[in-house]
Amino acid sequence: MKLDQFRAMLTLGDDTEGRTVLPVPDPSVERIFGGQIMAQLIVAAAPPGSAKAVKSLQIAFPRAGRAAEPLYLDLEQTHDGRSLGHRRAVAWQGQESARRVVATASILVDRADDGYDYQYSAAAAGDPMAAKPIDFAVIPGEARLIGEGLDVEDAAAADLAFWMRCPDFTDTALAQPVIAYISDWPLIGTLLKAVPGVSQRDAHVTVQTGVVTHSVWFHQPFDVAQWLRVQIHGVRLVGGRGFGTGDVYTQSGIHVASFAQESVVRTPPKGMQP
Repeated sequence: MKLDQFRAMLTLGDDTEGRTVLPVPDPSVERIFGGQIMAQLIVAAAPPGSAKAVKSLQIAFPRAGRAAEPLYLDLEQTHDGRSLGHRRAVAWQGQESARRVVATASILVDRADDGYDYQYSAAAAGDPMAAKPIDFAVIPGEARLIGEGLDVEDAAAADLAFWMRCPDFTDTALAQPVIAYISDWPLIGTLLKAVPGVSQRDAHVTVQTGVVTHSVWFHQPFDVAQWLRVQIHGVRLVGGRGFGTGDVYTQSGIHVASFAQESVVRTPPKGMQP
């Protein structure tokens, strides 16, 4: 996705009935990408020029969004204090009288205070140019793989690390939406690395997968036009549910964001399609 396409996705509008509409970049796909909704909610909750920035977002996806149908947003400003504020969001489709809720979210906005500055998880500074170039379609820029990727059939450690940057995205207001957008993608594939005989390529083919809840935390401002190191860790896969976490660091090792995801990862019953 190029810069102009990403900006267009974040440009929210109103329909003739005054409802806020969330643009869907590709109406031909089957499901709306959850990262798209998260990126759009960040812009809706803290538009450019706001006194506060998004500190965290917790979102649940009760059902898949249909890309061919209009997607609407209700956003409620529940609290605004000196340094903290709260927004509640519902993304829905269908008729007003019979809403089909696609996502519900709780968003904390924040004006940072002065105080302590300690980092408790370390990431060694590295050289992105020493890593292997790779085409991750979800990243609207460049990516370089650190170690092993996702397309492995033998059981491997449920970890993934890569460098990313979006050199055209020099507007700092795009940093949080970009990280929210890409964070929705790699966790399920990372969990599947540990399962013998399957990989991310089997998602929606022989393995039923989907995101249930997702959370993103932003620790401090960062520049997505510069190299960022993303590290994904699979934590648990049991009972048809998966859980994994991710961390984002600058090239010098500063921890700028974290995310976590609960997912459905299961083999569908016989006779049912994933």
